[in-house]
Amino acid sequence: MTFTRPASDWIDGKIPVFAPLTPDERAASRYDRDFSVPDVYTGIAFGHRLFGSGAAEGLYRTVSALLLATPKPPEAVLDLGCGVGRVLYDCAPAWPATRFLGIDLSYNICRRASALLKSNQPVPLPGMARWGWPGMVFNGARTLDNVTIAQASALDLPCPPLSCDAVLATLLLCRLPDPVAGLAQMVRVLRPGGKLILATPCGFTTEEPWSAFVPAEKMREHLAAFGLRIDEWIEDLPYRERIDAQGNAHDWRVRVIAATCGV
Repeated sequence: MTFTRPASDWIDGKIPVFAPLTPDERAASRYDRDFSVPDVYTGIAFGHRLFGSGAAEGLYRTVSALLLATPKPPEAVLDLGCGVGRVLYDCAPAWPATRFLGIDLSYNICRRASALLKSNQPVPLPGMARWGWPGMVFNGARTLDNVTIAQASALDLPCPPLSCDAVLATLLLCRLPDPVAGLAQMVRVLRPGGKLILATPCGFTTEEPWSAFVPAEKMREHLAAFGLRIDEWIEDLPYRERIDAQGNAHDWRVRVIAATCGV
């Protein structure tokens, strides 16, 4: 992938950093203070591999299916807020000539995505012991040469304009401090005719995004203002984050949208 500016640092000498976080910022982040949260999210995203079934499968398979329904393989796909890389894990092998870029703000989440997608080595998950799953190891890591992982902010992407044929944002929009600015960044890097796939439970924590995005008609207005034509709209897709061996979980109702840019 081509970037518009040089990396300011590197994680483990292999993951470029474009939005550097101070040690205090990383220590304050539940994603970066250790690997317990990345371990749990690995269990959520790859539950089908670890436990034989996954409570989050409906969401991940829906997003992947919407991307893979593209008539021909695209040149470049951006997975924004890629997390531990589940959608990349599913889609990159299907399109070996397509360049996939996964971006996340968390250093440790980027490390975990790289381990799962680039190492082809067992990935121990010791953080899952505190939730009742001792000794867990993920043995399905891959080596995907068409995948790049980078650390960056969704509000200041290091990607050139019109550089992506598809942009994915799964469970990201409601985590951004400025969702409208985040959406503008996604559209900025999309080529005309490119596909945007959004999946969000609309779990906003400030007042303004609720009025701007949660009523369906308001979200439709935002997408239209950015020149996006809605192709698919799925409301209330169940998504469950199973958080311990007792079966306790967080349940979400996710809105999934596929739209075409510049039409």
